[in-house]
Amino acid sequence: MNKSLGLILLITLSMATHSYAQTNEIKWMTLPQVEVAMKKKPKKIFVDIYTEWCGWCKRLDAGTYKDPAVVKYINENFYSVKVDAEMKEAIIYLGKTYNYDASQKKNLIAAQFMGESGGYPTLTYIDENFKVLEVKPGYVDGAAFLKTLKYYGDNYYLNMDINKYNTEITK
Repeated sequence: MNKSLGLILLITLSMATHSYAQTNEIKWMTLPQVEVAMKKKPKKIFVDIYTEWCGWCKRLDAGTYKDPAVVKYINENFYSVKVDAEMKEAIIYLGKTYNYDASQKKNLIAAQFMGESGGYPTLTYIDENFKVLEVKPGYVDGAAFLKTLKYYGDNYYLNMDINKYNTEITK
């Protein structure tokens, strides 16, 4: 009886831990998955352009993207995509094929989301109509990232600039 109870408790604890871990991670999608999801439920899109060698990109993954408030907010309000700027595989986005360009040492899909940035990481915010709202290069901590997510996710950007939002709304 005690062994059975212990086994049940262990299984229950394991399932609860697994469920907790799943909800504390950003739900990353591919661009084709986002296109399909947008047809069912439009949301804003967050795109992280990174490279495997980028130290600040790894810091985002290890810290900012693990912040529970960030994870909760972004999963509820955005579709999130990570794009390796140096991926060699072709990718189709909004009916156009993007390929790796050896002269630029990046896949041209990265250029689509980086604008003039050129640096890694680059964080791009896109609206429900696939319009780029902002391209922001560089690392950002969890608190600052959450502020920016809410600026776009809660549609403050429609009525006020980011400076006013930062001084009046997020004091």
